[in-house]
Amino acid sequence: MFWCDGSSFGNPGTTGFGFVIRDHVCQVIGVLSGGLGIATNYIAENYALLCAVGLAGEWGLQNIILCSDSKTVIEDFARDQVPWFIIMRWQKATSKVSSIIFQHNPREVNFYADTAAKQGTRLAAGERQMILGRPNFLPRVEMPDVTYYRFCYGVYFCLI
Repeated sequence: MFWCDGSSFGNPGTTGFGFVIRDHVCQVIGVLSGGLGIATNYIAENYALLCAVGLAGEWGLQNIILCSDSKTVIEDFARDQVPWFIIMRWQKATSKVSSIIFQHNPREVNFYADTAAKQGTRLAAGERQMILGRPNFLPRVEMPDVTYYRFCYGVYFCLI
């Protein structure tokens, strides 16, 4: 499961993207943040999904879930209405995975991905930062060793 987000300080402004990768029991297995330079928030949201699928393909993951708080982006990708500026890269990335489930999340649930995206705004255009495991900038908001779930919109969200 890839929890994706884009961030922009100004619109257009300094942008970044980020995503948090969780395994089948919702444990954080990694975080990727990336800098995009000057762009719009919409572009950052799109690049978050694109780069998540690209990494899934590199890792050999076949069945993934892409989550984002951008309803427009999730709906567009689910309908295969990928923006023209990334269509070729999207087709190449998706050729390496078997299935993608697109899931819109409320903004309140996507706060870890938001934090990762804000980290991306501090990076230079094209720069990426990959951290395996839970990085220090993702605070724990729960008790250690306890799994928390929230039921919302017909899907459960793990809040670890």
